[in-house]
Amino acid sequence: MTVQRDLSEADKTPVIAPGLNGWVEAGLFVLSISILNIVYTMASQQGVHVLVFVTQAMFFGAVGMLAYTGLGRDWRQVVMHPASWVFGISAVALESSYFMLLSYMAPAEATLTVRLTVPISVFIGWRFFSRRIDRMMLLGLAIIVAAVVPIFDGLAPGAVWPAVFFGTMCSLVVSIKTFCSEFHPWNRQAETITEKMRVTGLVVLTTTVVLTIFTAAGVGLQALGLLGPMPMLPTVSQVAHPTALYLSVLLGAPLLVAMNYLTFSSVVKIRTENFLAMSAFTPLVAWLLQMLAEKAGLIDTTLMGWRLLPLAAVGILGVFIVISAGRGQGEQD
Repeated sequence: MTVQRDLSEADKTPVIAPGLNGWVEAGLFVLSISILNIVYTMASQQGVHVLVFVTQAMFFGAVGMLAYTGLGRDWRQVVMHPASWVFGISAVALESSYFMLLSYMAPAEATLTVRLTVPISVFIGWRFFSRRIDRMMLLGLAIIVAAVVPIFDGLAPGAVWPAVFFGTMCSLVVSIKTFCSEFHPWNRQAETITEKMRVTGLVVLTTTVVLTIFTAAGVGLQALGLLGPMPMLPTVSQVAHPTALYLSVLLGAPLLVAMNYLTFSSVVKIRTENFLAMSAFTPLVAWLLQMLAEKAGLIDTTLMGWRLLPLAAVGILGVFIVISAGRGQGEQD
């Protein structure tokens, strides 16, 4: 059945929420992104190009989902809907900017930095979706920002402003991506887990195909000498990087599939702000996994150590204040 609703109508449509509880799905998202942090750091430290990794991981992940679910009769309508393109482009921008952020700071620090998503998403919800902000919520947002700022003080001088830029970019893109998930008409109308996977697969595959064509054209022009070297475009040797293939396909693709699905499914049930607030626990999980990966010799980073824990705790406190202040705004159970 073809869904013929625009984004404003979608907000008024009753939602049947399949699958796990939305808060459980948000928790699984936290675990998935924490593991992906380690994979990204491994790839970056082994010379894997960001576009090569992201493109391969997203492409194979989407193909895997659609091989299970099928395209569906309305696949053209899903692909052509503006919300699909916003979500897809945001997904690519998010993974690319986060990959770059990990070039300037350790995984646990990066996950705490991206908690800036919470104040950004609350502002977007207030400005564009008529969601209220009261004094208690402002207090929580101020606490979150206060927990993030000291992270930059501990970085090398040359890494501070790039980290600020990519951290802010990640936070903005996450907010756009998750709001798009919440109001995507097909996502809201999906009545089964399989249907949500199909929608996610179509959206991700469409964007990755476009990204692949763009990247291949750029690599080809560089190889022919018609285009000079560009940092954001991989070389032929980077495209054929053996580490990129196994890290992106065997590890990156399953994790990105899980993250995209859990985002789509969770935000419909608990709202974008609460989903993003739940992700405040990511630094703690990422910190633990980072220590384990360091001991196993998988990555080599400068650990912030126990100093990160008080900042993460402060961030979590701010997040709970935001969640508490957001109660009663029509949360979908």
